[in-house]
Amino acid sequence: MQAYALEVTSLRYGKHPDKVRLVLDMDQLSDFKVFTLSSPYRIVIDLPHFTWGVGSPEKPVGVFVSDVRQGALENGISRIVIDLNRPAAIQSAFFLPKNQDRPNRLVIDYKPVDAVTFEAKKSIIHGTLKANKDHAKTKTVFSNLKGRNGVPLPPSNSNRPNKKYKNSPTKIIKPLIIIDPGHGGNDPGALGHNKAYEKHVTLAIAKELRKQLLSTGRYRVLLTRETDIFIKLKDRVKFARNHKGDLFVSLHADSIKRKNVRGTSIYTISKKASDSQTAALAKKENQADLIGGVGLNVEDEQVAFILGDFLMNETMNQSKFLANTVVKKLKINGIRTLENPHRYAGFAVLKAPDIPSILIETGFMSNRKEAKLLKQKSHQQNISRAIRYGIDSYFKHALLNESN
Repeated sequence: MQAYALEVTSLRYGKHPDKVRLVLDMDQLSDFKVFTLSSPYRIVIDLPHFTWGVGSPEKPVGVFVSDVRQGALENGISRIVIDLNRPAAIQSAFFLPKNQDRPNRLVIDYKPVDAVTFEAKKSIIHGTLKANKDHAKTKTVFSNLKGRNGVPLPPSNSNRPNKKYKNSPTKIIKPLIIIDPGHGGNDPGALGHNKAYEKHVTLAIAKELRKQLLSTGRYRVLLTRETDIFIKLKDRVKFARNHKGDLFVSLHADSIKRKNVRGTSIYTISKKASDSQTAALAKKENQADLIGGVGLNVEDEQVAFILGDFLMNETMNQSKFLANTVVKKLKINGIRTLENPHRYAGFAVLKAPDIPSILIETGFMSNRKEAKLLKQKSHQQNISRAIRYGIDSYFKHALLNESN
């Protein structure tokens, strides 16, 4: 009897003005692979072998879904096929870790497109799941979920990922930027003079930064949180690593006793803090999990070792380069910065060993003028634009190095 470590417990849809959101509830986080196929149009979701606790999912009007089927493939992989009644493009696919009473969720956003757009985007694969070569091969068997008129839906021969086509163009994968809006949920962060919470300011700037990055057509972008929810620091790091992000940008807005202090600052990770103020800031940010009810002794195995050799490797150097580049663009674009704006300390949220990571304190909620600015759409656009210019310069430099 086949053992399954993963369980899919629910499948549901949410209709939005610009997209349809497909959500799969699962009992644990997992690697995944999501892509589209044509003839007929389908969304395909590959996961490690799972048990299916969904039954026959509902298909609400307006989500373009005609049928759902699932079953085992081979090499430890199972598949879910969402049959569509029109072409659609996947906008994003990502995991949200369980939070309070919400389970782990695989979220897939898609929208209807014309046939030409579908053909241009169908080669894009979201996720990084690979077949387990050591797993005993299993016969391809699909469950007897009923299709139209009660007829079973067998697997199609075209339901194979990574199919090679002659003369197909090389797919260029855009860099993935992970934006982390600091705090959230029952961790409000700093409180401004204008009664604004840091958690709301960081989410607003994160969404504006995503908008500006996507407008260039050069990047893919994911946010660690889309709404006002609490996420543990280690899960923010895990989110970035699970999605194989190319850059990690954590956004915050500080508060200190000196009410006259203003300005943006950029931080990278280090064993030793650059100054006492930064050491205190890192200590405060690293205690965010306590507010969410998580003890400081809860440590992610993947990042527990990082404050050792990691600080000497190329990732650390790239983080410093990114920080300095963003600082330059902030100044050029008229964003006020602190004196010596690139600082460093042992920030827990910057511990991904393989992703250049920075933390941006966008300003001080404790300063009356700056707290007011941080709530203004125009200022959020200006600071996001400067950060985007910094990211552009970072990748331009990386591209030049690769061509030399």
